[in-house]
Amino acid sequence: MIRRLWGHWQQHRLIPWRSSQQPPSDPAQLGEAARRLLDDPTLQLALERVQAKLVESWRNTAVGALEEREAAYRLWWAAEQLKTELRIMLGNARAIEARQRAA
Repeated sequence: MIRRLWGHWQQHRLIPWRSSQQPPSDPAQLGEAARRLLDDPTLQLALERVQAKLVESWRNTAVGALEEREAAYRLWWAAEQLKTELRIMLGNARAIEARQRAA
């Protein structure tokens, strides 16, 4: 799986996409942007598909293919970290909003 993804990238020479816009500097706006991403069904589907492929990949590795299995796990974990970071951004924004309402 990992080799196949790398081969696909090499074959098609995918150009990494990067927005020309900077992320919001205001924590409330950053939290709202994170909420939109967490609620985005296309992003959720893409992450679910990628993570399912990674789980399948590490389940189907040969017994001695520790490096390949570890690479699949690390990529799965990285996707989890992405979701966690978005949840943290959203939580920070909600905490700020709650403090402002209480003041």
